[in-house]
Amino acid sequence: MNKKQKEIKLSPMVLKKLRETSGYTVAEIAKKLGISKEKIISVEEGESSFTLIQIKKLADIYKRPLAAFFSTSIPDLPMLVDYRINRTKKLSPGIYQAERKVQYLSEKIKEISEKRSEFPIFPQELNADELAKKFKSYLNVEIKKSQSSEEILKYYKEILERKLKIFIIEYPLKADDIRAFSFYSDISSIVLNEEDKASIKLFSLFHEICHLLRETSGICSLELEIKQGSQDIETFCNLFAAEFLVPLDDLKKECEKFEQINDEVVNQLTEIYGVSKQVIMIRLLWLRYINIDYYEEFKKRMEKSLKEKKSGRRNWEKVFLNRIGNFALNETKKAYNEGKITYYEASSILDLKTKYTEKFIIT
Repeated sequence: MNKKQKEIKLSPMVLKKLRETSGYTVAEIAKKLGISKEKIISVEEGESSFTLIQIKKLADIYKRPLAAFFSTSIPDLPMLVDYRINRTKKLSPGIYQAERKVQYLSEKIKEISEKRSEFPIFPQELNADELAKKFKSYLNVEIKKSQSSEEILKYYKEILERKLKIFIIEYPLKADDIRAFSFYSDISSIVLNEEDKASIKLFSLFHEICHLLRETSGICSLELEIKQGSQDIETFCNLFAAEFLVPLDDLKKECEKFEQINDEVVNQLTEIYGVSKQVIMIRLLWLRYINIDYYEEFKKRMEKSLKEKKSGRRNWEKVFLNRIGNFALNETKKAYNEGKITYYEASSILDLKTKYTEKFIIT
């Protein structure tokens, strides 16, 4: 018969905060550990303790180093406004992991590079369309067209990270109601839902860029069906993203090439601009190239999921590059080459396995 495991006394406040900042309820952790909710509560109130085996299991569940459980305090997560449609729905642990990741990256890159995000200042009275045009002029870019969504997304990510000095990373958020979130800080960040199609990520990217230009942070669902004239921030950011990626003037010129707008033309326009079919349909509806009945019929036939169906092996090198982003990688690599940080520190900052650290940092 096995000897009863010795319980280890840890800070109740730390244990509770580790759970909360990992996105788990008492009931969820009780189920994962195979113990009662009452036991979890008693531990977090300082009346009981966990065994070392239970602590190690929690470290694995929370995706935290074991040392965190023996700390005396846990940093607060950034305060993000919840802009989701269903705000009563619990946020997934993936959101909390992503928040911790960008918070850690922000602190470390700020420390090793001494850089800060740089945003242009535009008049607050600009409407979304005007702001999109001004921002495009600031970036000194023309509209990117007739390439794959993946290529357009990569193009804009590189420009935005370099010009604004921000993190743009992709992360498995494990949430079907969250497209992206942004965090306005000394070094600001945008996290895109890794599981979304590239066309969705592209629109999400510029929606979140608008949030940062307005100095706001938030978790977003991106409800595209908005009423023109609405003044809320989510509508504003959607209008900004739509005008940046599918300018109405440019769309009019494209539409003039066709005798009539039908499903085939909509598919062609989707390929031209790299955005989702729904974005194109809404822009055509606003321009009155299609009527509401045509749009409603399209909605009934829209059965595809927002998530891409994964098939075959994943390109893990590409996945990990997207999870750290260009800005964090370049600054970490620069600090390593200048001798400011060790190889181990570079690997820790980027949270990479050895073979990828060697490939991204050394070669």
